[in-house]
Amino acid sequence: MKSKNVISASFYFLRHGESENNRQDRVNGWRDSPLTERGEVQARAAGLILAQYPIQRIVTSDLQRAHRTAEIVAETHAGSMNIEVYPGLRERHWGIYENQPRSLRPELDEVPEGGEGPDDYYHRVVNTLAQIHLHHDALIVAHAGTLRVLHRILGLNEMRARVANTSPVYYFLNEAWNQKFL
Repeated sequence: MKSKNVISASFYFLRHGESENNRQDRVNGWRDSPLTERGEVQARAAGLILAQYPIQRIVTSDLQRAHRTAEIVAETHAGSMNIEVYPGLRERHWGIYENQPRSLRPELDEVPEGGEGPDDYYHRVVNTLAQIHLHHDALIVAHAGTLRVLHRILGLNEMRARVANTSPVYYFLNEAWNQKFL
């Protein structure tokens, strides 16, 4: 399902660096797990790659793993970079499975006890993106779940596999709605 009303311009996306829960193979969700030292290094490396592109604005989730990644990326750019925080870009709430081993987490299409169902999560992210007004110079720094929702909005392939930390992606929106990995 494409939604040109929500996203009508090209933009960049970056999943946050490795968090402590990522390192321990635990479910993050809304748990505010900090970046590891490796996650900080990953964010700096991604920032150096992204410094070559005309990014003027960063929009990020309020969870510290995404927000800190955004700060590190912003530090790599000359001059000041505006960072806008949107709690609606948070990862999906996994209820009783948060901070538990990933092997216990239910499938993506299930509703976890005490958590957020896939449709509720989708609508939360869509409603947040509708407020952001993305332009070609914007970078979204968020979570794997946010990237899955973006793919659904743009009518791209469904992402069920694990999403790598700090792999920048450029979504070039034209007639074909292309995605390019930098």
